[in-house]
Amino acid sequence: MSSIKEVKYNTPSQPRQLRIDSVSKCNASCLSCHRLLSKRKGEMPFELILQILDDVSKWKKPLTEIVPVNYGEIFLRSDWYEILCLIAQTLPFTQIVLPTNGSFLNTESVTKICHIPTVRIINLSVNAYFDETYEAFTGLKAETIPNIRKAVAQFRILRPDITLWASLIFDPAYITDLEKDEFIRYWMGWAIPQILPAASAGRPDKVPIIKTLIPCRSIFSDIVIGYDGKISSCCWDASFNLELGHYQGNLLDNWHGKELTELRRFHNAGQRQQIPLCSRCTFS
Repeated sequence: MSSIKEVKYNTPSQPRQLRIDSVSKCNASCLSCHRLLSKRKGEMPFELILQILDDVSKWKKPLTEIVPVNYGEIFLRSDWYEILCLIAQTLPFTQIVLPTNGSFLNTESVTKICHIPTVRIINLSVNAYFDETYEAFTGLKAETIPNIRKAVAQFRILRPDITLWASLIFDPAYITDLEKDEFIRYWMGWAIPQILPAASAGRPDKVPIIKTLIPCRSIFSDIVIGYDGKISSCCWDASFNLELGHYQGNLLDNWHGKELTELRRFHNAGQRQQIPLCSRCTFS
């Protein structure tokens, strides 16, 4: 028999994944999205993005993975292509993971993305199969789905090395089992279907019945820089409530700083329930 108390993590010398909150706005309003619980609305200055990339480029080991957006839609920025090109040029050994709801994908944008060699994964947040569910869940028009499929076909021709995910947040409150199965059938062979559980993660409408005591993996592998320089290390902290300090030009100082170190200590000691956000989260 194993015990929850046996689950502990060590802090690596540097994060595996960096998420840059380049824009916190999105044209979709997916019902499960934690962005809807946040009042944060902003766009990261291009100069700050430059500073972050220059900082990370000096690390002894290349950053494994960078996500150029947190909860927003990067294509709402007019300079999205310049940002992705800059990441590829500054961090040539770091893979770019690009999440998007796909509504801005067309021949021109797909072609531009395919010109960026370090884009390795594109996560298409589709989140429904039936037209009615899609429009109710995302707030987008149903014709977006076949347009995404056309973009996927173009990606497969121009850049077959890019891994394409079609993701669906599965929660019986939103999606039936039948729709989940039809979603998998529809996308199989075009993109890899990703069925993601809707973690409670502090949502007032989803309170865990069994308290989570296992440490969160995210705080030992990921770091997030908000559009205003605020630091987080949580998959679900759209409001940056954890108070982990601000980026001051050296991200590794934040990674090994007192705020994150103390947060990890609580988690490894089985005391995450003392942290308000973490006490209402099921992710571990």
